[in-house]
Amino acid sequence: MKVAAIQAEPVWFDLQSGVKKACALIREAASNGAELVGFPESFIPGYPMAIWAQPFNPAYLAKYQKNCLSVQSSEFQELLEATKEAGIWVVIGFCELDGGSMYAAQVVINSEGVVVLHRRKLKATGQERTLWGDAPADSLQSAVKGPGGVIIGGLNCWEHLQPLLRFHHYSLGVQIHVASWPYCDSVANGAPPAFSSDAQIVQAKFAALEGQMFVISSTQMLSSKNAELCGVKNSGPWEMPMGGGFAAIYGPDGTQLTSTTSPDEETILYADIDLDAARTAKLVADPVGHYSRPDLLTLKVNTRPNPLVSYEGPEAESTLLGRLSQSRA
Repeated sequence: MKVAAIQAEPVWFDLQSGVKKACALIREAASNGAELVGFPESFIPGYPMAIWAQPFNPAYLAKYQKNCLSVQSSEFQELLEATKEAGIWVVIGFCELDGGSMYAAQVVINSEGVVVLHRRKLKATGQERTLWGDAPADSLQSAVKGPGGVIIGGLNCWEHLQPLLRFHHYSLGVQIHVASWPYCDSVANGAPPAFSSDAQIVQAKFAALEGQMFVISSTQMLSSKNAELCGVKNSGPWEMPMGGGFAAIYGPDGTQLTSTTSPDEETILYADIDLDAARTAKLVADPVGHYSRPDLLTLKVNTRPNPLVSYEGPEAESTLLGRLSQSRA
């Protein structure tokens, strides 16, 4: 099976152009024989790195929100149609607009152009919490059966630093995992260690090794000419003068299967994978199987989302009717 990882610069804060670029990348990956392609986190309309680099900026954030992607929109339908025409599977990260709220979302789209999994980042990281909401419980469903029954999964960015979430993810039987990232510079170029590409590479490789799964690690990049547009010009570690890309594809033993790319190069990385390699890796250590001790350590998972409004008890119906009458008065 041939898989692909995107390393590309978003069309910053331009919804329509960002969707068109994503569609073009899907078509390119398909033309080169890929059956599955993974995209970065928040590729549409681009990761809002300015939230780390500057104080709360309503004008910037309002523009950002206006260019986020709703799953009910014509732009989203354009993505689905491009995927169907290409005839491949796509995992894409985007900033989802739902009403007046935003979320870091991922969808898995099958080769028929149908969304077979829609999830949101469970917990926004640090400054992201000023922008993105928390996911509902059903976003714990992070994997789905793909072509030929292969199980495809995905997580966004620092969801890879949540041990319980990783363990649950592995328990879903993931064989090919898409790790979606923003752009991050290296420690050598002055990035803070925890926020560096070095740290994110470790997370992606460790997930491959720990979960015995193939990992498609897809990243954004930032060109110097767009640093001011993105609100990170002269911001030190958030500007990413070297580009910030670090895409790769890893095997289930943590081995990198693709050549190391230049962090400022837009590219699609490809790898032909043999799923038997994942089976072989699990012969030694399967953390959700024979290498576990469920009699000693277990994980409780709640996958039922809570409604925003609910009415309970024998008087619920009359209470609801009363509120409706008051609202019409």
